[in-house]
Amino acid sequence: MNESAWTSTRRSASVTCAAALAILGSATALLVWGSFFLGVLNNEADASGREFYEAHPLQVFLIAMLPFLLIASGIRLGIGLFQLKRWARKAALAWAAAALCFSLWFIAFRPYETFFIPEHFVSELESLKQLLAISLVFATLPVSIWWIFLFRMKSVKRQFEPPVGENATAASVM
Repeated sequence: MNESAWTSTRRSASVTCAAALAILGSATALLVWGSFFLGVLNNEADASGREFYEAHPLQVFLIAMLPFLLIASGIRLGIGLFQLKRWARKAALAWAAAALCFSLWFIAFRPYETFFIPEHFVSELESLKQLLAISLVFATLPVSIWWIFLFRMKSVKRQFEPPVGENATAASVM
């Protein structure tokens, strides 16, 4: 039993931190999305007396389901990382790649210069949009780069491999 932290298949602190970040980030997104979705549902009726969800059922369905599915997959990803599942490492790489593309798209196509223009030229709504865009970039860009480097390391890949005894047992059963 001459194992070190680099040859062990036990979960490292970096993978534990990534898993906790996935779960906590998803829980935070759930709270933000929930408050936004409740605001959409609590909108006043339009002039004809129809609620927003009656007037726009497809949009409400998409607002309800897509973020929920993404948040649920983020929580499941975190649990899979805690359990050192092979699919979780690949899913984390896919999440990181998507977040990196999202962040780079925001940097390339979002005009940040309007954030520094005096208020009489830019509305409060536009300033809020700028602040949210910058916040998303600051939240996703460093994490996505970290995850891409982390989950491609050989020592981390080794943690997600099944133990040697399980391979022999699985091969003999089949």
